[in-house]
Amino acid sequence: MTKGTDEALRALKLYVENKERRTTLNFEQYLADVQQNPQRLLRNIFQLVYDMVKTSVAEGKDEYPDDPERIGFVKYDCSKLFVEGSDNPFFADRLFANRLMRQVESLKHGSQQNRVHIYEGAHGCGKSTFLNSFLRKFEDYTQSREGQIHEICWAIDMEEGKCNVSCPSHDHPMLIIPKPYRIEFLQELLSTSPDEIQKKVFHEKEYEWLMRRDVCTICRSLFTALLDRLGSFEKVLGMVKARPYVFDRRLGEGISIFNPGDKPMKDLYVSDRQLQAKLDKIFGANLIKYVYSHHAKTNNGIYALMDIKSHNKERLLELHNIISEGVHKVNGTIEEEINSLFIALMNPEDKTSLESENLMESFRERIQYNKIAYVMEVQTEIQIYQNTFGDQIKQRFLPRVIENFARVIISSRMKPDSKIPKEWIPNMGKYKKYCDEAGLLLRMEIFGGIIPEWLSEEDKKNFTRAIRRNIIANAEDEGGIGFSGRDSIRLFGDFFKSRGSQPNLITMNDVAVYFKKGIGRKKRDDFIPKNFLASLIDWYDYTVLNEVKEALYFYNQEQISEDILNYMSAVNYDVGSKTKCKFTGKSIHVTAKFLKHMGSAITGEEMSDNDALRYAQHIQKKFVNIMAQDQNAEITETELYLELYGSYARHLKEKVFQPFLNNENFREAVKSFGSEDFEIFDTRLKEHIVYMISNLAEKFGYTEQGAKEICLYVVDQALVKKFA
Repeated sequence: MTKGTDEALRALKLYVENKERRTTLNFEQYLADVQQNPQRLLRNIFQLVYDMVKTSVAEGKDEYPDDPERIGFVKYDCSKLFVEGSDNPFFADRLFANRLMRQVESLKHGSQQNRVHIYEGAHGCGKSTFLNSFLRKFEDYTQSREGQIHEICWAIDMEEGKCNVSCPSHDHPMLIIPKPYRIEFLQELLSTSPDEIQKKVFHEKEYEWLMRRDVCTICRSLFTALLDRLGSFEKVLGMVKARPYVFDRRLGEGISIFNPGDKPMKDLYVSDRQLQAKLDKIFGANLIKYVYSHHAKTNNGIYALMDIKSHNKERLLELHNIISEGVHKVNGTIEEEINSLFIALMNPEDKTSLESENLMESFRERIQYNKIAYVMEVQTEIQIYQNTFGDQIKQRFLPRVIENFARVIISSRMKPDSKIPKEWIPNMGKYKKYCDEAGLLLRMEIFGGIIPEWLSEEDKKNFTRAIRRNIIANAEDEGGIGFSGRDSIRLFGDFFKSRGSQPNLITMNDVAVYFKKGIGRKKRDDFIPKNFLASLIDWYDYTVLNEVKEALYFYNQEQISEDILNYMSAVNYDVGSKTKCKFTGKSIHVTAKFLKHMGSAITGEEMSDNDALRYAQHIQKKFVNIMAQDQNAEITETELYLELYGSYARHLKEKVFQPFLNNENFREAVKSFGSEDFEIFDTRLKEHIVYMISNLAEKFGYTEQGAKEICLYVVDQALVKKFA
């Protein structure tokens, strides 16, 4: 064996032994560990799942922490839970992540015990992917020290013989303490623990099971028989061991998953003849009956049904007594307590079939339906594309274009006639530059946790808690129609294959052409809401036009401030006067031309000489009122100055493109940027273009190529004229 081989095997040996070895503790050692870490060691399946999720998903991020109307609709990063280490990851959008975290929070308090959690969703929404990712993470977590819980096992050592007995129900070691004495025993055991720990264990609902549950019939029979024979409680506990509970989906230990085609097991109960013979030899025939059901293997574990149809429908209906009473009869005589997390997946048509069954009310009330919808958040949809086709795909798009592809897909999953947005904003038409008439784009932003900046202050103020809750609650009825997850991946793959190899970056025009002509007229009309594409293009055009304007904006704040202060001083003098501004020290000649130029620049409207004079008189009255109220007021902090400054800056920005509209050299200079031909153009023009491209990169994330292309798009599509 070579040195390298020897080292590799040694490293593997250490890893396997540390990873796979289960350290079995005697009961006294286990109790010592409980004293040191009661919250970790005193957990049932519900607390374990809660801890697994909370360990994987960090605290949610609220983008508006100071908003008094916030409703706790926060951003959770579920990548560690569903994505990392998974060959087929599940991507949770914000709506689903918030629903999941609310449900998991309730697990901690024990309110979900004796329930079956049915995750309902249309074909292609990712139900199976969700459950498989969830269970994979759960298995991984339980193999770590943080995720470890223990189960009872026995090391029987009597004169008549020895045998090791596993608890088939994976019962928690603490349940071996007889229930009448358990509270007092725990109080003494945890007497040195911090007060908050004791308060949790003895007074909070999540630990009620620890005081109320009984150990399985096999363990109870062993305990009773040993106590009768040995007459010593201490000696009985000496034969009780605590070993890590190993959850293994493939073996059905702690996790059992059934597909609809899996036929029911012929044997209704399980036994071990060799072990039973040993027990009979030690204790006498049939005193200890080592008999259990298949359900015992997932007691304190997870029992999952993949789709409620065929044999799985039968399995669900057979769970009635277990879910309603928490008890199952084994071999018609022995009672077996089952306390598992029951999960099932269901298609909408199967829900109709199930509800047609004559279910008992007690069982019906214990079914909790949870929605898994098609993705309704733009960034999550893009994550799916990147996972399927590679992270590099985004580099082939101009900024915001791949997002708009996702928006078209998501629009097909939404209801255009939702009443809630209309109750909040009756006249959505006032936002036609930013939003479609049905408000789908607005709701998509809200589903992503964004309150758009383009909303008026009044509408932001009216975006109350009640409105927010209604919009999010309404989303429960969406995401079940339109392009499925599989459809979306196929469409994006088709689109990217046809456009991804072209030398130019993919534009919004490419996206529009594809959805208008590339998917078939019937599919387009059936799936994409009417006029949505046109509104999306308008919104995109308006956005990129303003980005280019912002990038071209060459004025500095000092110059704007000086212009406004000079004007505020000038309005106090008659036309024709010459004066010096007391704020800037600059000489001013108060002419009609000066007043007209500044009045038009501030208001954004063309003015006649009379219009300019009236506007100056209006400003002069405001100025006098301000100075009368406080002569020592800092002029740049007054409401009038801030109003004029904001309006002047905004309209300067809006008109920043005017000098270049009819300048043929501008387009050619942009096109040749980065080449030797760029040097032939006017120095001032080159300065503007270099400044613009630099700003587009720094402020809006464009590459140099993207900055050139978006500027040419704005010019070629005549967007300045479109939004004049």
